Parts: sequence; C-alpha cells; structure tokens
Amino acid sequence: VYRPNICRCCSRPRRFRAPPLPCTKPHCYGAWRGLPLPSVLKPPQVLQGIMPTARLQIAPVPAHEAARLGPLRATLRFDYNGLRHYTRGDTNPVLIEQESRSPSERVEVAAPGMQRLLLYRDLAAERAATNSLHVLGLSGDATGQFHLPVASAAQQQIWLQWADTDFAPLREAGFVLEIDSRLVNWISRADALKVQLTPHGGDPHDNDLAGDDDSRSPWFDLSLGMDFNGQRHNILPLLPALLARLSAQSADATASTLQLPPYVYLKQDNGNYLRLPTDPLRPWMQALLDLVGERGGSFDGDTLRLSRLEALRVGASLGEGAHWQGADSLRHMVRQLAGRNALPEVAAPPGLLAALRPYQQQGLEWLQFLRANGLCGILADDMGLGKTLQTLAHILVEKQAGRLDRPALVIAPVSVMGNWRREAGRFTPELSALVLHGKQRHEAAAGLARHDLVIAPYSLLQRDRDRWLTQAWHLVVLDEAQNIKNANTHAARIAGELNTRHRLCLSGTPMENHLGELWSLFHFLMPGFLGSQARFKELFRTPIEKHGDSERLNQLRRRITPFMLRRAKREVATDLPEKQEAITSVELGDKQADLYETIRLTTEKAVRQALVYKGLARSQIQILDALLKLRQVCCDPRLVPLPAAKKIKQSAKLELLMELLPEMLAEGRRVLLFSQFTSMLTLIEQELARRAITWVKLTGQSQKRDQLIERFTSGAVPLFLISLKAGGVGLNLTQADTVIHYDPWWNPAVENQATDRAHRIGQTQRVLVYKLVAQGTIEERMLALQERKAALADSMYSEATARKQPLFTENDLSELLKPLGA
Repeated sequence: VYRPNICRCCSRPRRFRAPPLPCTKPHCYGAWRGLPLPSVLKPPQVLQGIMPTARLQIAPVPAHEAARLGPLRATLRFDYNGLRHYTRGDTNPVLIEQESRSPSERVEVAAPGMQRLLLYRDLAAERAATNSLHVLGLSGDATGQFHLPVASAAQQQIWLQWADTDFAPLREAGFVLEIDSRLVNWISRADALKVQLTPHGGDPHDNDLAGDDDSRSPWFDLSLGMDFNGQRHNILPLLPALLARLSAQSADATASTLQLPPYVYLKQDNGNYLRLPTDPLRPWMQALLDLVGERGGSFDGDTLRLSRLEALRVGASLGEGAHWQGADSLRHMVRQLAGRNALPEVAAPPGLLAALRPYQQQGLEWLQFLRANGLCGILADDMGLGKTLQTLAHILVEKQAGRLDRPALVIAPVSVMGNWRREAGRFTPELSALVLHGKQRHEAAAGLARHDLVIAPYSLLQRDRDRWLTQAWHLVVLDEAQNIKNANTHAARIAGELNTRHRLCLSGTPMENHLGELWSLFHFLMPGFLGSQARFKELFRTPIEKHGDSERLNQLRRRITPFMLRRAKREVATDLPEKQEAITSVELGDKQADLYETIRLTTEKAVRQALVYKGLARSQIQILDALLKLRQVCCDPRLVPLPAAKKIKQSAKLELLMELLPEMLAEGRRVLLFSQFTSMLTLIEQELARRAITWVKLTGQSQKRDQLIERFTSGAVPLFLISLKAGGVGLNLTQADTVIHYDPWWNPAVENQATDRAHRIGQTQRVLVYKLVAQGTIEERMLALQERKAALADSMYSEATARKQPLFTENDLSELLKPLGA
C-alpha cells in the first residue's frame, strides 16, 4: 500500500509528501532510480551542536522607502562557524548548498563544486535573538530585515539615538554589528549654541541716546548657530520642521513645557544629521514657537527678522540663563527691566513740592527709563503708595527737560479727577493743569494745547472722540486702568487709537478677575506684545486659569513683569500702621430667614433649568439676578423688589450696624461705611436721622463732591457713607481710622481698594476694618470665592503657583445656593 509519508524503498519517514520521491539516503535514491549514484553527489556534511552568533548588518534605507521604514534597517543573520543564514520558522535541519571554492572556515571540501551541508539549527537561540529585537521595538520580514515601524516622529528618532551611542542597545542585547560604511560621520555633534542678534537702523529722532545704542533699532536679525567640529553653522534654516512638530505637540494648551529629549537631530540635504543639545536651545525654541504661532506660519532664510517689540519680548521671556552676541544695549536694557542691572539715576525735579520716599524715587527713575527707551508699562503699586505723585514728578521732569512740547493726558474715573487736580496744584504748581468735564468743557478745550496736563474722565472718550484723536499727546496716562479691562469697549478702543509718544497705566489691581484683563492693558500699552487675544487665551489663560499650569504662569510672569512695577505696602511703607480686619457675623431673624429660603428655593430651580437648557455661559443673567436677590435679603428685605419682602421691616444686619456705629462714634472714631447698594445707604440714612447722627454721603449722583469730602476731612462730620462704585477709588481719606463693609463683594480687590481710601501713605493710626456678614448665607460663601480670586492675582506678582480650578464653575454656584446654614 502506498503511504505518501514513508519511503517506499526503506520505509523510513520522508520529509516531503509530493512528489512521491524516496528519502535522501543514497541507497534509497539509487534503488528508486535504478541507477548508480553519480560520483559527484556525496552525502551532505552534518553540522550540529553549534552555538550560533547573531549578526546585524546596519545600513541606510533607500530614499524611496525611508518615509515608510525609517532611516535605517538591520539585516539579521545567524553565524554557525562562519556559515551565515536566516530561515524563518522552525525548519530543522536545513539542507544548504554552497560552492566549495568559497567554503566556510571550518568546513573542508576536497574538490571544487557544490558542497551540501545539513545544518541542525539552534532554534531556541535564534528565537531568543529575534525576541530581543522585538523587545527593542523592531519588526522583521521573511528575509531577516528588521526596521522600526514609523508610527510617530519620536520613533524615527530612536535609530538616531542608537546611532549616536554606537548602537549600544543592540550591542548590549548580544548582537555582533556590521556597520555600513555610509554611516561613518552620519551624525555630527554640536558643541555649543551661539546666538547672534544684529540690530539694523535706529531712531533718528531720539537725541537722548548715545550714537552706538542699538536698543532703539527698528528691527533685529536673529541667527542661531552651533559649533560643529570647531566651525559655526547657522541652524535656523533647519528649525522650521522641528518647530512644526513642536507646534503640533503643543496644540493642547495644557502642554506648556516643550517635551524635548536631551538631543534633537536635524536632517541635512546630504542625508546626514546634526545633533543639537536641547538645554541651551529650549528657551529659544519656546520663544520661536510663540513667534511662529502668532505670525501664522513658519519662516525661512538664514536669519529671522524681529521687530523691536518682538526682540524685547523674546529677551524678557528668556530669563537669566539665555545669552546672545550683539545688540549689547538691548541686552543691557532687558537686564535693567528685569531688575538685574541698576536703572540710571534721575534727580527729583526742583519744582516738586514733596519729598519722594526711596521707593517713589525708584518709581520716577523707572518711568524715566521707560520713556528714554520708548517703552510703556504699568505702575501697579498698592493703593495709597503715591502713584499720582510719582506720575506728576515724571511729567514735571519731562517739562523741565524741554520734552513736554505737547500736553500730557490723564484719563481717570470721575471720582479721581478732583484728586488729580488737587495734587497737581499742591505738588507740581509749575504744571498748568486743565480739567475737562461738564458742560463748559467745550469752551475750555479751545486752549487745550497750551496746557501741560489735561485731565478727563473715561466717560468722555467716546463722547468727545474726535477731540482726543485730533490732538497729539506727549504722554497718555490711564489712571485706574482696570476701567479698560474689557478690550472690546469703546473706551478701550479709543484709548488705543490716541496719537501719543508714550503710554502709561496706573492701577493697584491690573488684574481683578482673570488674565484677559491683563491682556487688555498690554494691548493698549504695546499692541502685539502678548499676541492676539485668541492666542493669549490658548497659551496662557486656559492653561493657567483652568489647569493651574505653573510653567505657563512662569512664562507669562517672565514676559510681563519687566514692564510692571509693583510694590506692596508691607514692603516699602514700613512706617504705615497695620490694618486690622474682623469679620462680624450676624444671624438672620425668623422672618428674614424664611424670606431668604423662599427666594433661594425659587431661584435655585430657575437657575438649574437655565443651566440645563442654556449652559453656564448663556445663563449669566438668571444667575446674577438670583444671587443679587439673595444678597439683598441679607442686607435688608426692603431692597428686594417683591411685595412679600416689602412687608418685612426687620433687618438683622442693619440692627447690628446701629448698635456698632453709636459706640464707635462715641469713642471718637472717624468711620467710612461702604455698600454696593445705594438704596441700602438710603435706608441707613433714615436710621441715622432717627438717632441724630450726622453724616455725609457720596454716590454716583452726588454733586459738589469736593465739598462733601472737605466736610469729612475737616472733622465737621465723623461718618462718611460711600457707594462702592463711586468712592472705592481716587479718594484720600487718611483722617478715617475705621472702615465698615456693609455687604461683601465677589472681588477682594474692589474691597481692598475701598479700604485703602484710609489705609494709605499719610495714615498715622491703626485702621480697623469690619466686614458684616449674614451667618450661613451666600455672604459667607462669597468669602471663599474671594480667596480664590486673590490667589490668582497674587500668583502674577509673586512666585506662588496658580490655583487649580477656574474662577467660577457650576460647583461654585451650587455652593452659593446652598440652604441657609448648610
């Protein structure tokens, strides 16, 4: 019977099923054929028990396959005593024929011709070597060629990193390597980074600077070079591809730090690579990445042209560790801005009728430094440290130096204008000041150009737009600059269009709620310095405010702090008495508490529905209305525009106030009482009248503000009722020693501004600050919200990290709308 797997001559197992040949034994083959064996056909030499050597041939991949397979590939061969082969699978043994004229070293063949070898492989050793390649990430085909699957740019870099270390991972895995001669000097290593910044042009109209000063050049050419084998090569043309990859990597705004390996490899035209160390390159890559993102594309050429503003921004962003060659004046100026080099000394002007404190003298020098270098900035000292005096001294220096050939314009809130006029007349009588406000302003404006100082309110920017834009100004100062925190308002837009040589912002709170307000101020000062509004939100606002990204916070701080001067009272005004704050809680009465819960339940349901159907962003009106009603109940039920609320005449907080005030006034205290609700001040007036207590009141509707202020400062009345909006800024009321906040506000900066009407330079007494809070209500929960807002602002002025949650979330809303006493 024919059995296909059995040799029909000797009945031994055969390897092949078809065709039905005998096995390879010589006598069986000859018997089957019926012929004698040829003399040249000898039985194969058996090789077994030999330990193979795994050899890898490393060679470049052909150019047309590099995109698919990567830059290099490894060909695997197993060496059995000089016999090299690669057979995929578990075939064993293997019959190999080779020419006897080129035999292996250990296989002797007597005569020339074909030598047959029967090799018994060590399959376990071969599988172990193949698995080692798989562990390293390589995949192979049937011919023994292994490559890295090119799934990402990072995987392409693995071959380069291996080649840079003489393929140490492969050698450590036990492979014997044969390196293609084309890989000699395949990677060139850079020794050090050299950056060249070359200034071009200058400011022909600037007579104050030395002729060799390059800091006023309109543009600069930036080139990045590295030393390769002792020669400098410009690497800037090689960076666009790397920047594009990093830009894609940083598409997620939370990825603030460039994720760079210790070295990056850049491909040259000849196919070789340059190895660049990333530590010295990292700050420049971040700066270039920002520039490329804002310009809307990449760059080419041997140099990158930077405007003066871009060069300043890059220099400010780099920090202390980055250096460049050339543009020495620009580098020196950046170091001065950052506080690492001393500012030029400026003497106080002779006509200044005030002795400047040391920090105020430093402020004058800083303002003069900005002017001399054509820069703008924010004087952001704490409230009460004399920002007005420093600015007036700066303007007086400009006049005495002959540079004030145009008026200086101060835009300020109405509540501050009187203070500017008084302090200008008191400290700088040499300056002719003009206040433009009221119906008679049009007649007064006829001689506007003849004055040194023009003072006007924000409200007139839009109304008298043509007047402001027609006149050329030497300096435009925005006092309480947070008034343009929304860049889309008419006031912010017109302020940005003013024709002026220099710009300055004054604000103790340049950022009250979010970083977008800071962008608006810098957009007025130096448009483009922080990029577009959308780009700023992507790079900084979202990572910092929503994700607490400390690296982004550090980058932003390095960029803006050179152009912001801020001193805290506790640091410079050591002779200023400390203020003492106290939170005084009061429990609502039964009827008032029932009204609070009734309104809370009703508004909470409406707010929840609005959030479901509209979302948080589109439900602001419903949310603010609900929170407003709850706050009004806490102050006095009569503030709530509901019939049921009008019937409740009891107010626990008002009763507490009427217990505290007579006692304070009897002790001789001078009191400032703030409330956001002018209608609440009216109710307080009624109670004061019943008790025969004298007072003055300042709101947005008040006339003759100076006379009201004079009555309090002269001591004629001991109590000043002030609405938070109308009198929270611009008043100097150091005669007061007590401040009462009747109702808390969301933003702590607003309350601090109001408190600083009394706690400022000139105050000699300890200031007591009382905050009246309805126990267990929305007012108590607002205090936690205040702490988070204060943390974000402080993080921009100090080394503290940003908070980890956004400013206002649905969780905040749930907390604010909790039941009474929860």
